Amino acid sequence: MKTTRKNQHGLRDAEQSKARTRRRAFLRTAVGGLGASIAAVVMPRLIQKALATRPATQTGTVNDVAHIVIFTQENRSFDHYFGMLRGVRGFNDRMAIALPNGDPVWMQPTDTGPILPFHADTAATRATCAPAPAMNYPVDIAMWDKGRCDEWNKVRSTGLGMSYFDRRDLPFYYALADAFTICDQYYASTFTQTNPNRLHLFSGSNGLSAGFLPILDNAEPAPGFEWPTVAETLEAAGVSWRVYQQADNFDDNALALFRNFRSASLSSALYRKGMARVDDVVRAFAADVAAGTLPQVSWIIAPAALSEHASYHPQAGEDLTARLLAGLVANPDVWSKTVFLLNYDEQGGYFDHEPPPTPPATDADGRTTIATTGEIFEGLPLGLGFRVPMTVISPWSRGGYVCSEIFDHTSVIQFIERRFGIHCPNISTWRRAICGNLMSAFDFRTRDVTWPSLPDTSKYVSEANRQCSSLPEPTVPVTQSMPEQERGIRVSRALPYDIEANVDVRDGMLRLVMTNAGPGGIALSVYDLQTRTNPPSRYALAPGTTLSDSWSHTRLKGTQYHLALRGPNGFLRTFAGEVSNTSDTATVDPGIRITYERASNDVCLRLMNPGSTACTFVVTANAYRSDGPWTFLVPANGETVTRWQVSTSGNWYDLSVRVVGRPAFLRRLAGRLENGRNLISDPAAA
Repeated sequence: MKTTRKNQHGLRDAEQSKARTRRRAFLRTAVGGLGASIAAVVMPRLIQKALATRPATQTGTVNDVAHIVIFTQENRSFDHYFGMLRGVRGFNDRMAIALPNGDPVWMQPTDTGPILPFHADTAATRATCAPAPAMNYPVDIAMWDKGRCDEWNKVRSTGLGMSYFDRRDLPFYYALADAFTICDQYYASTFTQTNPNRLHLFSGSNGLSAGFLPILDNAEPAPGFEWPTVAETLEAAGVSWRVYQQADNFDDNALALFRNFRSASLSSALYRKGMARVDDVVRAFAADVAAGTLPQVSWIIAPAALSEHASYHPQAGEDLTARLLAGLVANPDVWSKTVFLLNYDEQGGYFDHEPPPTPPATDADGRTTIATTGEIFEGLPLGLGFRVPMTVISPWSRGGYVCSEIFDHTSVIQFIERRFGIHCPNISTWRRAICGNLMSAFDFRTRDVTWPSLPDTSKYVSEANRQCSSLPEPTVPVTQSMPEQERGIRVSRALPYDIEANVDVRDGMLRLVMTNAGPGGIALSVYDLQTRTNPPSRYALAPGTTLSDSWSHTRLKGTQYHLALRGPNGFLRTFAGEVSNTSDTATVDPGIRITYERASNDVCLRLMNPGSTACTFVVTANAYRSDGPWTFLVPANGETVTRWQVSTSGNWYDLSVRVVGRPAFLRRLAGRLENGRNLISDPAAA
């Protein structure tokens, strides 16, 4: 949301009439000419042409990518658009957090009772053009609430912030996700509005990690920002690039916020490629594709009415996306070498249930082995922000995959770096470690240039106009119920995560040890389920590093402990029991260690009894298996190792371990054994 040009209800009052005029003018022509016909008429014959086209040479690497196209739309959260999509971490998320009051995260409180996510039905209401609540940096920070995520409906008007669409409302986008790859752990870069997030997209920073004060709102100070942009880095490296934008660009071209672009002469490369306007972005983009002159890197900026910002139609964005893709596929040779990234700059006040990964600001917040310089301002993290949609459209991402690696807008830059050999100096060390470079979303060994059958979008805008002019306003339902996500799984990309986490409880102290044994950085959070009002502790581990943290009686506020360690893609370790203040070995907690045998897809449990008497472990499957429970008698000072085959569940596991005679003792071990190969999304959520 852009408060410099919008108030909490949408555009600034002074600009509303101009916006409406532009919108009416656009909508009068949007269903005519190329705009209406390209997807409906050109697409079918392009499909046949693309089916017969194969690239002449392939290296099976990212070097086969000749063009990267970045199309960033406005203000939609992941749950709002795709919480209902099968096979993603949406409304059926089994590992979703609980609120401080113990309710599921979906039951967001208000002064009069909770509001659950509810369907914004475009067939029955004018939900397609109903504005979302306002948001800004203070509101986002308050909604996040240091990771408790319990203030979504208390720090701003509720409005339609808890609403969601489903496949019936967004048929083109759902079909696109089913045909290509959707990223369900892609986050906005900051807890802010549009401009700071687009600054990360175009430059890798909102200023702080580049040595300036951070930009936390949509202010556009003269003469402009001074740190280097990715476009300038590409220009210096001889990599071709361009911004496609019209006269109405909704002020979404972040390059225009920088001094070098504002002061560029009309004949300069920065102006011609980054500031110049075209009559129609679809025509200009399609013309360059047809001529074989599409730059190596390009950004597409939508006009206001097509931006998908609240109060504008998602359907208009679907139609614009369809027309852009039709122009791309019109030249099968170019399509066969192109990556098209469709993402959103920020969540715009719409609810998402996933707590974003954030660095600890102080030792009181947690621990880190990764420098957080450029990420902490006035004792608070800049981000990551809340989840937003990202669909990866390319010949190397066909097949309806989900990719669950942690990404943000700087991941797009990291992908450009990986392909074209440039370096963006503004991305912080913490962000580079935690946010991947998008490579896991692709399989460059397999290229499928066929074009899927997708819905015809040519009547979407006129239908949305009808809905907005004739249907009633959507409202929060009187009788609420939890949405049921689409059933089914999808193929899931291999992830770079290998996390070890164990606790040792003795001598009045609980010590948690976390190790990152994988190739990517990881962000972890520990929630205190014994004292739920405590904010979670936050951790960050570089590859090959170990962190520890301790809980005493004072920190636990008693002798009972119940901690939940959460990591990426549903990784969970729950530790519950009692901390004794003696050194008597009879009161020392039994130990549980989990390791992986990737060659055989086995999860190995090591059950350790450090006590002076035998103890009985009881292992129960919480999901994926219907047999059990299993009992293991372990002698004093002994241990037992047992193996669990997980290949039949797509390498997912969820086990609880209890000890007879110790009612408070619990270890829950859940996650997915990564083996370097594609697996499946969580079948227990299907």
